[in-house]
Order: sequence, then C-alpha cells, then structure tokens
Amino acid sequence: MSVQTVAGLMYAAAIRKPWVLILQTDALPPGRSLAAILERLQETAGTSPRLIRLVAQPSSPGASAASGRATSPAAFATFQAPFDAARIWARVSDALAQRSARARRVLVVDAAPAEGAEIVAALSAAGLLVERLADPQRAMAVLEQTPADLIVLDLNLPQDAVRALTAAIRRHESLGEVPIIFLSAPLGADHQGEVLHLGGDEYLARPVVGERLLTAVFECLAQRAAAPDPVPDTVGAGAPVLSRTQLIKRLDGAILDRAAPAQAQAVLFIRVDDAPARGRLDAAGLDAVHPLIIELVRRCAGAAQRGVCRHDGGVCAWVHCPSEPQITDLVAAIRAGAATLVLPSGLTGITLSIGIGSFEPPADNALSLISRAWAAAEEAYRAGGDRVLRRRDPDPPAPPGVDTADELTLRLVRDALDGSGFHLVYQPILSLRKSQRERYEVLLRLRTPEGEILPPAAFLPVAARHGLLPAVDRWVLRRALETLRQERDAGRPTLLVIFQSGASLAEPDWIDWVRAEVLRLDLIRQRPVLEFNAQDVLAAEDQARVLFPELGRLGIEVCLAGVTDREDLLGLIARRPIGTAKLARDLIGRARGAEFKSLVEALHRRHARVIAAGIEDPETIGRLWSSGVDYLQGNFIQFPEETLNFQFYAGVVE
Repeated sequence: MSVQTVAGLMYAAAIRKPWVLILQTDALPPGRSLAAILERLQETAGTSPRLIRLVAQPSSPGASAASGRATSPAAFATFQAPFDAARIWARVSDALAQRSARARRVLVVDAAPAEGAEIVAALSAAGLLVERLADPQRAMAVLEQTPADLIVLDLNLPQDAVRALTAAIRRHESLGEVPIIFLSAPLGADHQGEVLHLGGDEYLARPVVGERLLTAVFECLAQRAAAPDPVPDTVGAGAPVLSRTQLIKRLDGAILDRAAPAQAQAVLFIRVDDAPARGRLDAAGLDAVHPLIIELVRRCAGAAQRGVCRHDGGVCAWVHCPSEPQITDLVAAIRAGAATLVLPSGLTGITLSIGIGSFEPPADNALSLISRAWAAAEEAYRAGGDRVLRRRDPDPPAPPGVDTADELTLRLVRDALDGSGFHLVYQPILSLRKSQRERYEVLLRLRTPEGEILPPAAFLPVAARHGLLPAVDRWVLRRALETLRQERDAGRPTLLVIFQSGASLAEPDWIDWVRAEVLRLDLIRQRPVLEFNAQDVLAAEDQARVLFPELGRLGIEVCLAGVTDREDLLGLIARRPIGTAKLARDLIGRARGAEFKSLVEALHRRHARVIAAGIEDPETIGRLWSSGVDYLQGNFIQFPEETLNFQFYAGVVE
C-alpha cells in the first residue's frame, strides 16, 4: 500500500498491520518527528514495523552523531538518493524473511555502560534477542549454554581476554562460523589489524550510529544464513561445511600465517568421473552426489578436516595430518569409499578423481592453492579417472631468452587474448580517512589449460618481448570498464584502479581508444583511475605530457606506482597531474620515522594522495598510522578475490 500523508499511514496501518514501512523521512511535515510518528503507530495500530528510511537530502554537516542517535529511531536500513529500487527491494525481502523466521540471538560483550545500552536498545528494536555481558571471560559459558547467531565484541576490553575469547569461538565445533563484529575507538590502527588477524567479520569504529550498526548486523546475519548448512555430524566429523568464500578466507589466513605448521596440510579437489555407460552427470545428478561426497570426506578425515565446500563442479577440502604419507592414506581412503556410497535412484556407481594441492612450496593465495588441487584432479581424470595425483606447483618458468619457453608462454597469452584464459581479480584499497568511494585495484591472472593460475610475472615479460603489452592492456581495460559499468548499474559508487603499461603510452591511438570505450559504456559519471609505473612514465614523459591532460579532460585520474623519495620522481609528480602516488614496496618495508613522514608530506604538498601497498602484517600498519598515508593495500587487508565484496564501511578507520 502507498500513502501520502501521516493520517493516511495511520488509517492504512489500522486496516492491514504492516511488517515493513518505507518512509521518506525528509518529506515529513514540519514539526512531526519520526519518533513521535512511530510511537503513535504503535499506540493506534498496535504495530512496530521494520523501518526502511529514504533520505532525499543529505543531513546537514553540522549535525552530530550523538544528536542523530537521540532524535532518529534505529532503522532496518537507510537509503540516500538517488534510490536504487533493486537494493531497496532486497532489504524489504530480508525484512519479510524475518517474519516467519525465529528471532535471532545476539550476544553483546561490551563494558561501556551508556553506549552498550544504546546498542542493546537498537538491536532489540530491530527484532533481535539480545544478551549483554561486560566480562569476556564469561562469554564462552553463556554461548555454550545459549548459542548466539552473532557476537558484538568490544576491542577495548583487555586484549588478552579478547584474543582468548575470539580464538575459543573460532576453534569451537558449533560456534566457529558465528559472525563477530568488533567495536573499537576510532584512533587504534592496531585494532584494525586485530580485526583482520583474529577472525572478526566486521569492524565498526565508535561512536556507533544505530543505522550503521544494524546494517552491519543484518548483512552478517544474511551472509551466515546464505552459507550451506552443515552436514549432519553422525560420526564426529570435524569442521562444518563452508561456503566457497569462507574456505578461501580460512586458507588465505593460513597462508598469511608465517609460523611453520606443526602438521602437513593440503587442499583436496574431488571430482566425479564420467562413465561411458552413464554419460556425463547433469547438474541435478551432481547436486545429489556432492553431499554424499562431503559426508564421505568428513567420515574419513574426522578431526583432520579443517573445512569443506562445493567448488567449480566438485568438492574442495582442506586437511591437516601429522605427516605427508598420512595425507596420501587419507585420500586413498576417500577414493575407495566411493564404492560404499548409497546413491540416489538412477545412479549405479561412481568413481572419483582426486587432486592433492600441497602447501609446499608456499602458494601466493588460496585461489592458487586450490588451482593446484583442481589441476591435479583434472589430470587424474584425463588419465582415466579413479586415481589420485599430487601437484605441488606449476612448472617453473624457463630462463629468459630461451625461445622454446617463450613459445609456450606466448601461445598461452595469445590464446588468452582470443579466448577466456585471462581473468581479473580485485584487491581492496582501504581508506585511512573518511571516504565514500569503494576502491579496488584490478589485477590480471592467466589460467593455463591445466588449471594453474599464473601471476603477471610469469607471462607479462614474454608478452613485452613480443610486443603484446598494448593488446593485454586493452583487454584488461575493456573488461575492467565493463565491471565498472555493472557496479554503476547496481548503484555502487565503486572506483577501480586499472594498470596500463608504458607501451600503451607509445600507442598513437591509445587515448582515442580509451575515450571511445568510456563513451561506449556511458561511464561519464563513474570513471576509472589509470595506474602507470613511475619508471615507465619517466621514460616516456613526452607522451605523458600530452596524454595525462587528455585523461584529465575525460575525468580520469592518474595513479603513479613505484614512487620513492628520488628527486626525479618527486619532480615528475610536481610537473604532471598525478592524483595518487603508490609507494614502492621496498620503501614500505622500511617505513618508519620522520624521513618517511616527510616523503608523505612532500607528496601531499604536490596534491597527490598516498597509497601504501604490500601490507603483509599488523606491525606495518602501526608504523604507517602516524605517517599520514591515505590508503592501505595488501594481502593482510585482503587477498585479491574474483568478487567485489570487501566491507568498506566496516574497514574505514575514522
């Protein structure tokens, strides 16, 4: 139902009690507060609907967070103009889904009396069952007695207690996947590292405005609800069934942990073989068989299994064993166990091809590790199936100058340009200041026919030697701009940083091609940032002198990568319109003291924002915090992923 006046709202609510109320709050009559309207709605119609606020005008700059909390009731969701109907409907669907669902429980562990009470009140008003504790040492006992669907944890509590509680939750068999939202004072860069390292799902800096808290809470609950349900644990199996994203997150954390593992570990990829008599299993058949394989893995692996999920038409599992031979024995037991499965009607028997992806030598990220196992499984299948193969790493690249090696890599690059061998991944660039734009760097990968995922260093030098860099650049830019168009159509103000080589600067028609692509995709209002290597620009400054102003006229910002304190680079930034400077990684490694801060200040004086990339540990964040850098990027923030799903609103350090 749609109404235009407050009186109409009261009349409509009395006839049909609404579960969801979508209200444009700045269209209310003067002097009519939202709190008073909702209170009257409760009194006259006996209903407290889920409130979705539409705000056509931004709030005044002088309005404080405290006054906003005092005068504006907590909303289920808030949208600002221009309104995106699809996103609003998604939140309406979430609210409607709660109507028949059980009330979800939230445990708040917070020692701040006043704000803790506000948090409890906001969550309770949104229909959640809330319990609050001030002592983190009591939390596990409470959780084991009454499990929660989400935990809000104050990082300002004693750090040893917070660390111990988080670790206990993540190790717990039934609580390990419960989302944790960390709260902290806005001035702790070390806390930001704690969130990413301890296993938190979200981070909110205090003071926490009710709407921001509720958005984070309901998004975490929705993600948890979307994850696959755990397989029934009939034999004491280990970790629960995970979503693909959850498994990748866990593997990335294990790769990032530099401590030597006490046990051997590997990723397994299990695919069902196609038999000539049966033909290829269709999607429905695989949907019926995969849960049986997951149960088989859990039964055989027990406590050795750290996570399992469905992935790319098969089953992917992460296992720990005391030794490599025991991993081999475990995989053999899984393969043999296929004969014991009780299959759905119409299936007469299956065999499995299993690939083992070893953790040694170390992989760059979870996707590379999974690709080792996937490639081994595919090789096992092509060899006849019903067998196990181990793969440690792709064949090492041949020494530069060897023609035969170039021929193989060159063929892969040319095939990728013509087909689908290239694909893009995205790494978030996290703001250390208040920023409304979600920034990602676009990174290129190459998948071989065997399924290996190769980083740029493995193939771009060959492309450069054979004059293919401009073609690769255009492939990347075209696909990235298409992604940017999708983000724009979805109402997300995403900003993509896209690398282009110095070879493209030398192409006479490059700027015309860029302009045509921007116009073709109608990206006049949401344009990319183009990134160039500083040394490339120095070597081609004549071209840059002409092209960079042209990019500026298109509204495209330039980012310069590999910046150091060299005078020629600082002079280049002073002469050319450089919007962002990304510091060289070796410079980040020794980032400390007044000298580093002086460089950042020099770049700011040249009107360039500063990105510190290559962040691999929390200590580096601490060193950078007081230097004045504007953005952080690196695997410690998040490994590159195939989706744009980083929670920026929870990651911005205010």
